Amino acid sequence: MIGLEAPAATPPRRGTRNLVILRAGDASLHAGWIAQRDRDFDLFVSYFGKQPGMHRADADYYEHRPGPKWSCIAELLAEHPALIDRYDAFWFPDDDLAATTDTVNRMFALFRGFSLSMAQPALTRDSYYTWPIVLERPEYLMRHVDFVEVMAPLFDRATLRACLKTFSMSRSGWGLDWIWPTMAGKGRTDSIAIIDATPVRHTRPLGGDLYRNHPELDPRQDEARLLAEFGLVKHRWSGKFRVYSVIARQPPSLGDRWRMAINRLKAAHRYKRALRKGRVTQPIAPT
Repeated sequence: MIGLEAPAATPPRRGTRNLVILRAGDASLHAGWIAQRDRDFDLFVSYFGKQPGMHRADADYYEHRPGPKWSCIAELLAEHPALIDRYDAFWFPDDDLAATTDTVNRMFALFRGFSLSMAQPALTRDSYYTWPIVLERPEYLMRHVDFVEVMAPLFDRATLRACLKTFSMSRSGWGLDWIWPTMAGKGRTDSIAIIDATPVRHTRPLGGDLYRNHPELDPRQDEARLLAEFGLVKHRWSGKFRVYSVIARQPPSLGDRWRMAINRLKAAHRYKRALRKGRVTQPIAPT
């Protein structure tokens, strides 16, 4: 078991319900995410490089764990299940995404305010990308869709629990983003979204460290096996994505602001009630 290590300085106690779990290499861009002091999320850095203690001072939680992204996240959460009880929303970004603290804060606020089960930030138009659907549409706040890419998915707690068993089923990660939407939202067409209001920039060509560090990986084989197992081969190769509905970009109304605030209060009340009744474990505190 890999224990959580203390960062060099004691982090602020924000009391946030949002967690970013980052698989970070030496050139990780997460410094931009935490540059401002008013961030509304904790950061777990799971470092896979070879320099002891790299990025430790940036983290609320820290570990060193070599290996591919998704199987290592599965191991991490299996070893620290209290993290899932402690937080309501979870972001698993690649380390080559450029974003500001304000962007990440707002992404979490929109995700929770609109009661999404799963989402991702859109990519800026100057990003490296695979699927055009994930590129930013500036006229929209968000689009409700049936696809979220493995590059930067957001999960609520229930969806993370439902999808967690799949994280170790593809070492490359290929195929997971086709399976997850079938396990999220309980049939709601407004539960999965690309959030256009908070775009991030993907700064490096696809593949990067994953394939350099793990040349044995066969991502196409991973995807073909996984889609066959879940009966999604035809869906994948159709190349079609569904956009169920869109929300036009405009300043949030008073009603939207009230709804976001009420949802946060309800989530806090549900957690406290479950804690009193022993339905969740006492959360571990950030180091």
